[in-house]
Amino acid sequence: MSFLQRTPFFRLLLPLIAGIVFFQFAGFSAVLTGALLFFVLLSVSLNYFFKNPSLQYRFRWLFGFSVYLSIFLIGYVLSEFHGRRSEFRFEGQKGMSYVEIVEAPVVKEKSVLCRVRTLNYTDSLGVIHAAKGNALLYVARDSASEMLRSGERLMLETTFRKPDGVVNPEGFDYATYLAQQGYGATAYVDTDHWKKADKNTSFSILRLAENVQEKLLNVFKRFGIEGDEYAVLAALTLGSKDALHPELRQNYTTSGGMHILAVSGLHVGVIYLVISFLLRFLDKKPKLRFLKLFFILLFLWSYAFITGMPPSVIRATSMFSLVAVGSALLRRSQIYNTISVAAFLMLLYNSNYLYDVGFQLSFSAVVSIVYFQPLIAKWFYTKNKILKWTWDLTAVSLAAQIGTAPLSVFYFHQFPNYFLLTNLIAIPFATLIIYFAVALFVVSPIPLLSDAIAFLLKLFLKILNGSISFIHDLPLSLSVLSIDVWQLLAVSLTVILLVAYFNYKKYLLLFCALCLTLFVVSADLYRHYRTLQTDRFIVYSDNRQTHLSFINSAKHYYISTDTVSFEKLTAAFALKEKLNDNSPLDNPTWFSNGFAEFRNLRFFLLMDESLRAKYNEQPVEVDFLIIGGRQKPRINEILNCVRPRCIIVDNTISDWYTGSIRRECLAQNIPFYSVAEKGAFVLNFSD
Repeated sequence: MSFLQRTPFFRLLLPLIAGIVFFQFAGFSAVLTGALLFFVLLSVSLNYFFKNPSLQYRFRWLFGFSVYLSIFLIGYVLSEFHGRRSEFRFEGQKGMSYVEIVEAPVVKEKSVLCRVRTLNYTDSLGVIHAAKGNALLYVARDSASEMLRSGERLMLETTFRKPDGVVNPEGFDYATYLAQQGYGATAYVDTDHWKKADKNTSFSILRLAENVQEKLLNVFKRFGIEGDEYAVLAALTLGSKDALHPELRQNYTTSGGMHILAVSGLHVGVIYLVISFLLRFLDKKPKLRFLKLFFILLFLWSYAFITGMPPSVIRATSMFSLVAVGSALLRRSQIYNTISVAAFLMLLYNSNYLYDVGFQLSFSAVVSIVYFQPLIAKWFYTKNKILKWTWDLTAVSLAAQIGTAPLSVFYFHQFPNYFLLTNLIAIPFATLIIYFAVALFVVSPIPLLSDAIAFLLKLFLKILNGSISFIHDLPLSLSVLSIDVWQLLAVSLTVILLVAYFNYKKYLLLFCALCLTLFVVSADLYRHYRTLQTDRFIVYSDNRQTHLSFINSAKHYYISTDTVSFEKLTAAFALKEKLNDNSPLDNPTWFSNGFAEFRNLRFFLLMDESLRAKYNEQPVEVDFLIIGGRQKPRINEILNCVRPRCIIVDNTISDWYTGSIRRECLAQNIPFYSVAEKGAFVLNFSD
């Protein structure tokens, strides 16, 4: 029996994914979609009209094709439906909005993030309009905003705006990301421009889950678990990451332990094993087995709700639910089919899960572990239980990295070099912490026993955090590298071809795998060569700081009002383009007092008010005038001193001043470029 015959849901999953991807990158007209639906109905109907067995056999492919086409169309239509969720009415219009908070707010450093649904909108004339669309609302942080809860409705005066797409080289496409999450706009509201209106009192299972999660988190606080220990415990057990500060996140990311803080298969598996063990006495009779199944499903999905139902938890809960059902029916679960069923159901529920990084990493890790772990485990055999347990854990870690490493490098541009050491420490302690956290919830009313468990829990958390910090500080703990989407596909296909080669021993498969490997290396070398042959001038998009780059081959000179934000903003671009270490633009001989001579062009960087109330009888001729630095420029005074061929205004300059500069440029026939409107200005010089 072939793999495809053993995994019918895998065959159904492929056309569903194809339909989702096709909507993202292509699309049908309404007429063509209707025609395809008609063809599906017609082809299915024809199967019932073929009475002759020979005709039925000859056209058996028609039924299968129509099934695959119908699932393809389901994926396409679902993507279109979820795409409409991100539509937002009255975007860019200032007025009074009536919104409802749909998820628990997240307290940030200077604001409170609220995910809201718009209910209505009142324009400047006082006319109330029905509104639709979800948005991210940032409320100025104070004692009142910190008390906001889901279900509360607010009246606020602000302007919702469409989020930016890719505005910088190798920048993050924030607009597409939010659209895939179902949000079509963002807004910020000051303390004096919002107030509570009322509250949605109807029953909501999600609000109930949030309340339960808050009560469970309060149990941790009641026993004195705080600081980094509380942050890790809340993330590890209940999926609440609000208390994780950047330094702690970086420690876990660099060491390769971030996956234990993302509630997923490990956590759900522990819950499944605990409940199965406690209810093992129900395995004696068939009817009691179904009672056990009911309690297992109840606890698994209750845990999923409490953690906020992230894709990783839904995936793990779905798979363990299917395993539990198979166990109750005394049927052996076909793991690849189970994984396919979980993915199929999740994509039916929300087709945008396909683009979720956690979803991709979760399924890649599970499939990789299922296939590679048994093979790796055979490399070393020992009867010693401790060594065997250590090697089994090492095999799992290696297997998981085979599946997730390409995705991690593609999305995060880094690879933790000590991931094996991290997993040998983190996974056992994470398992112990989950067990003791569950025990603390159960025995919290019992004074002495609960205090003892809380003490051990804090001890395990301190050891875990200390170990992660130690691994983070080891030399060469992190490799930083970059691949593009074609290299990602090539690497993934190489792994598949190598697996096929070792199974079927066909040298053509090995040859193709080696060719793809050569392509990955060649693409990297070509990118480096292209960088050495190209000079660039860039004005980046950042509404808080001004950043500019002069790139001379692989040498990267910059000027910035904030070096830390500049390095963060340009990290992915510098890595992909193989640029050398950043150098401040103060050493080169071709730069002085704001003037730069670069590739036979002259630039003037105006980032302060040095030209205020100045006048030159003969304005200095320059090719590009760049205005930034969050100043309030008077364009007439500037043009008295400098005569540019083109003016570039970054998005630290307010809309009003940008508009005045644009009007003056139009009057004097000077080309004008607004970074706020068009994104980063990039000027390439090619030899």
